Amino acid sequence: MLSWLTLHFLPIKSEFYKDSDFNRLEPGDLNISVYTFHDRNRNGIFDVGDLSMAGIQVELKKSDGMIVNSVSNKNGYANFKMALGSSNYRAINKDGELYVFKVLEPPNWQITSKNRRQEIIFLRKIGSPGGLVADEAPNWVGLAPNLTIKGQIRTKEINFPKDISLEVINPSGTKKNIKIGKDGKFIIGAKQGIWKLFFKSKSLKWQKTKLVNIKHAPVELMNIRIGENPSQIIGKEVIENFDWIKHSDLEKIPQGHLGLKWNYLLAMNNKISRGPGYTNVLNSGHGIGYSSSGHPVVIESFKGKTFDFIGGYFTVAWGKANGEKLKIEAFRKDQIVLSEEIELSHLGPKWLELDIRNIDRLVLSTEHYWQFATDDLHFRIPITKER
Repeated sequence: MLSWLTLHFLPIKSEFYKDSDFNRLEPGDLNISVYTFHDRNRNGIFDVGDLSMAGIQVELKKSDGMIVNSVSNKNGYANFKMALGSSNYRAINKDGELYVFKVLEPPNWQITSKNRRQEIIFLRKIGSPGGLVADEAPNWVGLAPNLTIKGQIRTKEINFPKDISLEVINPSGTKKNIKIGKDGKFIIGAKQGIWKLFFKSKSLKWQKTKLVNIKHAPVELMNIRIGENPSQIIGKEVIENFDWIKHSDLEKIPQGHLGLKWNYLLAMNNKISRGPGYTNVLNSGHGIGYSSSGHPVVIESFKGKTFDFIGGYFTVAWGKANGEKLKIEAFRKDQIVLSEEIELSHLGPKWLELDIRNIDRLVLSTEHYWQFATDDLHFRIPITKER
């Protein structure tokens, strides 16, 4: 005779919990994806330190020649529907067919993983979610920007001095003279590591040395002015990385943060954003900054104090605004001491290096009021003497 305890634990038959009959299970659809990432160390492998890359176009070519396009999302995935026998002509829907995935390389970027094109056969699999499986699933694809050091030498003179020279020493110790345009512009094809730049004019008795650390982003050098020597460094370097954001995913920067006043720059967890530039600007941690409603950002010191702005990483937030111009203006006692512009990309950041010193106001704005995104802003803040 069964005890009450035994009866209590006998399995109860239920339609809701019965095992599936995989031979009769009707296929639905699911995504199969190509994962794209920013290969920050440029080794062709998705490894520690690499980050998802949004806004990358991926093309799928079907056996009948039809082309289907997808764009990588903020998690790095370009998704394609897979459903056996589906009437959706855009889907992967036939077994035994060859499908070709191809990542479309953006201008000034290169695919480091050497798998721009991947040929994959899909096979019928009864009982699987989509009725199809890949004989070998698509692999991740790494991208990295062409690294350059760009800049423009400025002069107050009407005619640009003819004897201006620029010598560089690359990270391997090789020296090279760089051609400078009549407008003072120059561009250096670069690789990762520390570069030494030597600007010189004998006629003006002027020279300037710059150390540039090339990491994973191209560099725009600003504030190179003939005849001007920078003032003494008197502050402590601080980095605004926005990673203090914890209480919510979007926060206003309070007055006094880092000893400065802030207006129209917001801190955000980059994973809540939709625009690819918000994803791709991330350099460290999880927080980024952006211009609220695309309006000009103003960063100021308190009365009687000054600060230095060294530089930071910048993108434009949205793909449709690719090429938007960022304007950087620096002031000292209401007098403008620097005004320069650069074009921004939504695909990856540029490092803007200014090292503008002893200013009391910095204005960052975009020409058409599209939001810019930024990370790891470097400042020097004067050290307050304790009494």
